[in-house]
Amino acid sequence: MVEINCSVCKKSFNDKDALEMHFKAKHPEKVQKENRPFPIKKVRNWTITLIIIGLISWGVYSMMNSPDSFDNLPAEEINIGSHQNIALHIHSDLKILIDGEEFPIPANIGVSTGIMRPVHTHDATGKIHIEGPYPRDFTLGDFFNVWQKEFNSTCIFEYCTIPGVGAMEMFVNGEKSEAYDSLVLKDSQQILIEYHSF
Repeated sequence: MVEINCSVCKKSFNDKDALEMHFKAKHPEKVQKENRPFPIKKVRNWTITLIIIGLISWGVYSMMNSPDSFDNLPAEEINIGSHQNIALHIHSDLKILIDGEEFPIPANIGVSTGIMRPVHTHDATGKIHIEGPYPRDFTLGDFFNVWQKEFNSTCIFEYCTIPGVGAMEMFVNGEKSEAYDSLVLKDSQQILIEYHSF
């Protein structure tokens, strides 16, 4: 009878099958892994799972970009992305005077890499672009929120109408307006905000 020795621990065995069982039991780290067939079922299951996740994500995205959800979001949280698929595109002109001096309105308010808010500027002329994928009213307050500047019926920037300190007036197309931040922006409006300190 021929004895076969374990190459690791030198133990003797009577046949090849006994040596194989010993090797698997006592030296599993030395056993070569069997070539397993390609896991077709596993790949198919993962593919189906990813497709389902994609469809759910697309559904959620569609719901978030429906007219109803667009109406409920503040302007500073809406990203229209670009000038494609725009259902609303109007312009208003804004001029701000602080103690008789024009306050510059910067270019690219609400515009940065990959982001364009529905109320924004492209240049420093004071032209406000009001754009959106759905018709909706935007206010002058929305523009100041996108700009991250304070504006309401009593303050513009750090200038406030504290009694004995200052006064503020707003004109729309030459007529005095008390709407201030709630003014709905319309096409071709000429908006003038004047603050005077005493």
